Amino acid sequence: MREDDWQDSDGQNVFEMFDANGGPGFWIRRTTWGGTLARIIRAGAFTKAAPYFGNPSVLMDVYGLEGGLKQGLAMVPVPGTYKTWRRIDVPPWAERAGLRPLDDPAIDAALAALDRRRGKGGSKTSHAKSAQEQPRIPLAVPYARKNEAKSIGARWSPTDKSWWLPAEDNLALSKARAFGFLP
Repeated sequence: MREDDWQDSDGQNVFEMFDANGGPGFWIRRTTWGGTLARIIRAGAFTKAAPYFGNPSVLMDVYGLEGGLKQGLAMVPVPGTYKTWRRIDVPPWAERAGLRPLDDPAIDAALAALDRRRGKGGSKTSHAKSAQEQPRIPLAVPYARKNEAKSIGARWSPTDKSWWLPAEDNLALSKARAFGFLP
């Protein structure tokens, strides 16, 4: 057994390791890390299918190879790549290290803050839903004039493949009428 056997890949990214482990508490090492390893302590909700599971946020506690905590509640960068991360065995010092409990409330708070920074929070979803639910007035905008439409506040709907304005925006609607975007 070689000392660098941990670098051999099993072809899993961090999300797949999390799924295979049944949750947090497993250990990883990055192939480019010289003197650290990490314990995965939480991942956001898996909203899509493997292998990326919707790219949720993942948190870790980073330790030195001898057991000292280097960084707590750190974001796992690029957890979706299988080329970078390796799952490793629990280090021998872990039993006596006083590891963070996986039900520590600070983990949930850190994950919520990370989700907000990454735009993964619920507020963005509710904003998108409210934008879809508001009454819309479709516009007839030729591609060559799309910048004019943007200048009056028109929005592009990729679903409908058309420009639109909110029905209650009377000023923008009158400008759209003047530009000839409304029938």
